Amino acid sequence: MTPPALALPRTYWAGCGLVIAGGLMLSLGILCLRAASASDAWQYLFWRGIGFTVSLTALAARRHAASPLAQIRRLGGFAWVSVLALVASQVFFIAAIKAGNTAEVFFLLSLAPLIAAILARPLLGERIGVLSLIAIAVALGGVALMSGLSFDAASIGWANHAPSPWLPRVLALGAAVSFALYSLATRGARTQDLDAALATVGIVTSLLCAVALVWLGLPLAPRLGDVALALLHGGVVLALGLVLFARGSRVVPGVTLVMLAQAETVAAPIWTYLVFHETTTPAVIGGGALILSAVLIEASEQARHRRGAAAVNAA
Repeated sequence: MTPPALALPRTYWAGCGLVIAGGLMLSLGILCLRAASASDAWQYLFWRGIGFTVSLTALAARRHAASPLAQIRRLGGFAWVSVLALVASQVFFIAAIKAGNTAEVFFLLSLAPLIAAILARPLLGERIGVLSLIAIAVALGGVALMSGLSFDAASIGWANHAPSPWLPRVLALGAAVSFALYSLATRGARTQDLDAALATVGIVTSLLCAVALVWLGLPLAPRLGDVALALLHGGVVLALGLVLFARGSRVVPGVTLVMLAQAETVAAPIWTYLVFHETTTPAVIGGGALILSAVLIEASEQARHRRGAAAVNAA
């Protein structure tokens, strides 16, 4: 029989492996996105949402032994906020990836934990600590470095109607803000609502994209290959990645979880470089390193607060 002292580390390392595997699985989605080059963002999201809905609906039905529609009807207010926020985050993210550089978009998206800390102050009344303020300053420095500190009309894209490098940045920041709202909403949602909420995300995303496609006069799919890639992304890559990440997060502490979750941010640009020869600039790499450092600082601060709260409760 395994001694108790050895059981916990094995569980911990298994959890770390699951989190890393989840992040790497999610990072593979960028290959589907880049390969589906003929798809508009709305077309791709429509089919990815269908694949995601099928997988998550089956998971929700299996885990809760109830009709998925009945589970959706019972969703609480916080769960619906999480649904709408995650739908918005997906739309912003796909649009940003379609328009911008993979590394820059993923680094900006990794700002979500810091944005959540900022939003938690007015929404939940949580205090922002000194380390959090330092992390925010470091992250802003990273964003400034990535953008080249250039805010003139030419760089923004207003001059001569040039394509704007700021469009994918704004979209990526919109995805980060939306995901931060999602993470805060899930804290208030009931545990039994989380699986059904994810299935609802797929349904709402597909319905929203269908309306957008009709409004824009676009076909549901430009080619069959893009449909297959989007279904693969939503039904396998995204669904399996989230399941692996969720299972690992049950036994991995907060700081380690946030650190290991960056596997997706680091791996995605590597995949696009190896497969599509997409490169980035030293400024983006340097700014991204500052942002990731800021995220780890914030994770350390949150862990310190949790330990302090646990000590007070124990006393």
